[in-house]
Amino acid sequence: MEIENIKNNYYIVKLNQKHELNNFSCGLNDMDDFLKNDALSQQEEKLNVTYLAMYDKEIIGFFSLLSDIIKLKDIEQDYDLPYSTCPAIKIGRFAVNEKYNSSGLGTVLLDNVCYQIKKISEIHGVRFITVDAYCNVRGFYYRNKFNHFKIHNENKLMRAATRNPNLTIPLYKDLKRI
Repeated sequence: MEIENIKNNYYIVKLNQKHELNNFSCGLNDMDDFLKNDALSQQEEKLNVTYLAMYDKEIIGFFSLLSDIIKLKDIEQDYDLPYSTCPAIKIGRFAVNEKYNSSGLGTVLLDNVCYQIKKISEIHGVRFITVDAYCNVRGFYYRNKFNHFKIHNENKLMRAATRNPNLTIPLYKDLKRI
């Protein structure tokens, strides 16, 4: 099956000005617009770094990484750490080509991103991975072992998400539990 071949043979490259981005669509205008219009300039400004997941010459997905910090008082679990904050790497953007939706490719790519961040944590102090997930895809992150920050009123959050599809919810994953 083609998708299994893609899952086993894709590769990751750093975005540069030579990449042809016009044929990529994840189905979310905001994400597509970021990749095509903002990613490279933000990368040049050292705000984040965007990587393309490629198979052959096709962009099958992309993600952006940037530094972050997590306030321990804002997460559900208790940590016996003598700090109020811990370093994190944020997955600023993460998308899969819409033609591969529901194929399992997103989970494969996310696992790879988390594995790469875990490798970074071995040479640079990082304890958590964070992501601001669109409310309508938070289930994907929950299935991939991300936890939500403290939610004081979940019903209010869900009503707001219904009114605004671009509303995001902050999630995290502890690298020591991977």
